[in-house]
Amino acid sequence: MERLEQALIKARDRRNNRSGEAFKLVRGQRPTAPVTYQQTLRVPLNREALARNLIVTHQVNHEVTDVFRSLRAQVLRRMTRHGNMTLGITSVGAGEGKTTLALNLAIAISMDVNQTVLLVDADLRSPGIARALGINVTNGLEDILAGRASVEECLINPGLERLCILPAHESIDNSAELLSSPQMQQLVAELKGRYLDRLVIFDLPPLLTVGDTLGFLPLIDSTLLVVRDGTVQEADLRRMTNLLREHNLIGTVLNAAA
Repeated sequence: MERLEQALIKARDRRNNRSGEAFKLVRGQRPTAPVTYQQTLRVPLNREALARNLIVTHQVNHEVTDVFRSLRAQVLRRMTRHGNMTLGITSVGAGEGKTTLALNLAIAISMDVNQTVLLVDADLRSPGIARALGINVTNGLEDILAGRASVEECLINPGLERLCILPAHESIDNSAELLSSPQMQQLVAELKGRYLDRLVIFDLPPLLTVGDTLGFLPLIDSTLLVVRDGTVQEADLRRMTNLLREHNLIGTVLNAAA
């Protein structure tokens, strides 16, 4: 990984991007085959919600889409090299854009005809995937873990052929215990084993604000860290990157403030 100082300088230089965000990633390619989801609820894209929440990679000609294509290639290349199937996306603190990035990256991967992807909202204290997509859900990850619903009852296809969403819809106080519970371990194993050629991405809670993520990281293959320029102390960032290296940190995305 490049030195943090160099990456931060490059992120600042990209602030003129019309979306107000800039990205730098280290690594990525994983070829897979498409999957047809027979029992998945299909929900049309809410384009107003997507535009409002900066979800743009479904637009082939959007200027930011190419940024995520590059990010996709680097992520997939790195994961393929190590045979990884699961990726956790987290940030140092709240408000750094990890959910926006997780959605854009998942959509970008699904736009590759050789890829399928499942995006899981595992930020049970502050679930944001369904909200960002403008989708109202009644069943989600917390219901699976509590035994109130099956995986099939919770999966959503948001109008994109090779993308599935496993949302969450309620803020859960005991999310740290749920994410490290035997039920969660069983679910991750099921999601990894159900389709052997599918990439599973988990949108995880921030590292500094809660302890939820640390208990979950041993369950997945690799991690990606999102950092918003100017919002994180360098000492905290260094501490978190060192911690994540123990959990196969494949790169850092610098999300520059406008």
